[in-house]
Amino acid sequence: MLKQLLDIKGVQAVAHFREESGEPWQVYGELSEAEANRLTRLAHDFKRMTQGHADQLALFVNQPGWTPANGWIVHGEQRTVCGVASMVAVVDNAEANLTDVMKGLAREAFFL
Repeated sequence: MLKQLLDIKGVQAVAHFREESGEPWQVYGELSEAEANRLTRLAHDFKRMTQGHADQLALFVNQPGWTPANGWIVHGEQRTVCGVASMVAVVDNAEANLTDVMKGLAREAFFL
């Protein structure tokens, strides 16, 4: 369940967004409605851009394994935003282990 990702140390918010529009579907954590909308739209855009870049990389390097892109991370000074499929999390850098967060998002997104 998406809400259980909040149990991972350092995770401040998690969201699941609609693939076709980027609109929030489920949101948990300390986000206002406006923040949730901005977060899921950002995640939707990053997901599409990352996939496009992965497709180009695979074409240019002529090596398998680059696509489909399974996730992305934008790392800031105090917080990081991580995305896998149509799931996104906001984490506190001082507390979070990004590997744990990405694995948790992947488990939720791909039912691993």
